[in-house]
Amino acid sequence: MEHMYSAFCASSRESNTQRFAEWLCDNKCLTSVSSSNLLAFTSLTDLKEIEPKTQSINVYVIDLNIPNTPHLVTTHTEDITALEWDTVGSKLLIGDSLGTVYIWSMKNHLINDWHLFYSHSAFFGERILAASWFHNGNKLGINAEKKDLILPYTDKFTTMKFSPSVRQFGGKPASGCLCISSSGLVSCLVLLSDGSCVTGEETLGHFRAKLKVIDICYAKNGDFLVVTSNGSINSSINCYRVAVKICNSHEKNKCTITCQPFSSFYLECSTIEGNKLITHLKFVLKEAAEAVVVAVSGIMGSTVELWELREKPVSLHKMFQMKGNEFAALQSKTCIVWQHHASINHNHGVVAIATPRLSLFDVNPPLSYIVVAFRDNIIKCYYRENLQQVCSVNMSPVNPVETTKSFNLHKTSSTANVTSIVDMQFTYSGCALIAMDTASQIFVYRMSPITDPGNAFSASSIQTLLEYCLITGNDWWDIILSLRPNIIENVCDKLSEGFLQKQPSGVQQKWMSRFLAIKASLYRCLNIGNTGQVKSGDCYALIMLNAISNLLKSLLRVRDNQEKDGPAETLSALMQSRNNEAQYMNLNKVLLCLEHKEFLVEIQILQSLQHLNQWVGDTTLFLLASLPQQIHNHYLFPGGGLIFDAKSVNTLRELLVLIRIWGLLNEKCLPVFTKLTSDDADVIELLFKLLTKTVLSIGSEPDESLLDECCLLPNQVLIPQLDFTLKAIGVASPALFTNPHPLTFEYYNEAPFLKYNVKSFTLNGAVMCNTGCKIDAVRHISLGNLCNESSNVRSCTRCVAVSLIQSIYKSPAHGITSRAWDQRWFKNCICGGNWKLGLP
Repeated sequence: MEHMYSAFCASSRESNTQRFAEWLCDNKCLTSVSSSNLLAFTSLTDLKEIEPKTQSINVYVIDLNIPNTPHLVTTHTEDITALEWDTVGSKLLIGDSLGTVYIWSMKNHLINDWHLFYSHSAFFGERILAASWFHNGNKLGINAEKKDLILPYTDKFTTMKFSPSVRQFGGKPASGCLCISSSGLVSCLVLLSDGSCVTGEETLGHFRAKLKVIDICYAKNGDFLVVTSNGSINSSINCYRVAVKICNSHEKNKCTITCQPFSSFYLECSTIEGNKLITHLKFVLKEAAEAVVVAVSGIMGSTVELWELREKPVSLHKMFQMKGNEFAALQSKTCIVWQHHASINHNHGVVAIATPRLSLFDVNPPLSYIVVAFRDNIIKCYYRENLQQVCSVNMSPVNPVETTKSFNLHKTSSTANVTSIVDMQFTYSGCALIAMDTASQIFVYRMSPITDPGNAFSASSIQTLLEYCLITGNDWWDIILSLRPNIIENVCDKLSEGFLQKQPSGVQQKWMSRFLAIKASLYRCLNIGNTGQVKSGDCYALIMLNAISNLLKSLLRVRDNQEKDGPAETLSALMQSRNNEAQYMNLNKVLLCLEHKEFLVEIQILQSLQHLNQWVGDTTLFLLASLPQQIHNHYLFPGGGLIFDAKSVNTLRELLVLIRIWGLLNEKCLPVFTKLTSDDADVIELLFKLLTKTVLSIGSEPDESLLDECCLLPNQVLIPQLDFTLKAIGVASPALFTNPHPLTFEYYNEAPFLKYNVKSFTLNGAVMCNTGCKIDAVRHISLGNLCNESSNVRSCTRCVAVSLIQSIYKSPAHGITSRAWDQRWFKNCICGGNWKLGLP
């Protein structure tokens, strides 16, 4: 465990806050981490107040990449007792002490714009002790034996058998949540695909009883497994199976809940003097029901016990063990019971326990850490096997130390004005741990790999985790937190080798954009020389080129009953098979080989594509004009690497052909070029000819005549200066590796240590056309001089990208295409980051 950064309230630096800290010491703040690495947490004060004057219950959301900018979701009047993200990370469940469930949802996937999606009074005055969203049935595991190998993803990852919690008609997984009250009442809220909601209630046991601690996990068959305690160490820890089904009765959906008692157990430490209360119950994994951690605290300290579900043989009386007896077949029978596995003791009470949400590796028993925080501000990390201690961190501000036990880990940690830890959460990949104290201050720790406790991540381990995020759709920010700068390029090379050389073309086509976004986010963390910026710019330029190519080609319609390839495939084959013939350097001769009827598109749609066609034209000009500078001066540009990639050059040639054909139908869709000469030269035809010569020279030394023609381009047409770099902001940037740890943030204040300089790349002869103006990173149009109060502007939380929320096109014909384009980047930025309302 290495302390990476902390985020503090403004009140923590005031000298007169000791009384306030004492007032908060018994209050409970909650946290929850989404698959997008968004942290939701509660606060008993307004984080903007320098000196808190009143107590208010607020729910905030932050992107862990920029922890100094919390966003308020809602202000609540009652104690919040449950806080959970859904699987996608766009809805937030809030449960309170009066038994009401609130579901808040993002507007347009903006992390600082929320609306109340649904509310339901589940228990009418009873405290909600636990809540959980339904599982969607998707579970992927890493093959532990092949985790360090470069293999096809079908061999490296296994789809594990897991059923959805609730199924709709046709077997489609349903969205919804399950809540349990302090008297053992179970309530379900099912959100159906038609927008309606169905609720149901049932008693957990045969009768209702007072409960203090509850935890919920998922079973493989789709059921929930619930473990409960009334707080007394003399009472049993009870377990239940809960199944939820949707039934169609008299053309009306009905929610049916079935609760069944499961095996229970008594604690081993119940006879120890001084142990008074069971304070925490936690399943070791949210998606595995075979182990549970129990914490007991008292005046003499605390005890943490690990219990596991195991098969135990059933012993028969000797009179039934005779041969030929009808009970002889039962001699090999087993039953599943809870068995005590290990215990640890500490001289202070337990205040929080954290376990991973899921196990990434397909092994049995699943690998897992168990992190326990004690009242003396010591956090201890244990390995699941026999609760072997990995490391211990002392968060106290006086003489901070970190001790090491079994795995030779040695780090130091220091924080300021820590009150008392009240909650902890692992990120989805388990690479980071977030702790929170009573003042809603955040402490983020980097974890060691679960397969090699106490040691740093290797390049192969990082590669496997990034590939896991690539397939599952989870965010990879916490994996970047585990990087060391000297292995970044090695990781990128391994990632490229595994994706481009081992995966079939269908897999590459499906995940190419996401793969490039992951690579670019790694490269832009490098601030040594210009290699990182150049390579990340190449990735972002290729993402945009592929996206535009896919959109334009999707407008080409295949004729009915056409047995041969469609027009898009015909054009691609023509560009690749005839590019070595001189006559095909002439764009007009290429058009004669195509059936024009196959390329017809509605005129209104063509006009809405002009800004994308303009990007293609400007990019082609920029790449060709940069070729001499890159060849002769060895001066590389971000995005300039595309001119040396035959596939990318052929894609540009294909797009120029489409633009020329569509320009004959509607001139308004053509890109606009500023000619600097009086002749009537066709710029698109000139660019096509130069691209054809370029693709013929790839792999060998470029022809000097080609370079001469490229050098003349700035004298013939105005070359726009393009910037393909999306500069990283926040923690996942070069600042992570150039500043000492831990980094210290303050809510609502800028962090000057995150600022770093990047080189500006200038092309000889190019003109900066949009000086002082913001450029829409999605639509590639100028936004002018924007103000931060604009309600139709969003910005990324991981980079400097800015974009409009709603398209500027209003007509139905324009809306079809622009909406299809906008949907590609509706949830996330091009770099994979989250959107927020307003400017950076």
